[in-house]
Amino acid sequence: MTSRLNDSTWYGTGELLRIKEPTQQLKQVRQLNLLVYTDIDYPGMGSEPNPNTTTGCVNGECTRTQILMIYTIPFKKGRTTLAKLNKRSPIKHEQANLSYVGNSGGLAKRYIAQGAKPNWIRVTKIDQATGVVEGRFSLSLKEDMTVYNRLANGMPETAQFRGGLFRIKVKDVILK
Repeated sequence: MTSRLNDSTWYGTGELLRIKEPTQQLKQVRQLNLLVYTDIDYPGMGSEPNPNTTTGCVNGECTRTQILMIYTIPFKKGRTTLAKLNKRSPIKHEQANLSYVGNSGGLAKRYIAQGAKPNWIRVTKIDQATGVVEGRFSLSLKEDMTVYNRLANGMPETAQFRGGLFRIKVKDVILK
């Protein structure tokens, strides 16, 4: 997955999760959750344990520093706004978000969708044979001021993703 985050290159490793209830058939599940993580450093991150790695977590082992999540994406071709995704969500206040995490995994700062435009995601291709989904997105997220002990530094109040591209294989998750 690649994008521009506030005019800087941003890339990471992603998962498209198709979450199935025990009573559902797999073909009935028509929504996906996008989870993208990276090890790119950010201001105020500190120096332990891996301050200089920038692999995008491609090789599996990495210390996650940033996590982007988008919930309830329709499992079909087409463009959807984040406002529509939030209405589809069965969990109240579940929103697309970008989280900056500390070296131990604790939340340092979070950006959430708060109605800014443009906020959309488009599924452009679904390969049924391989399970790979391709798409694009554009997001404008604002700092979540409710995060206790959030990192106070020179980071901007808005996280803007532009030119986002993803090509990720769907991973089925079956709930117990």
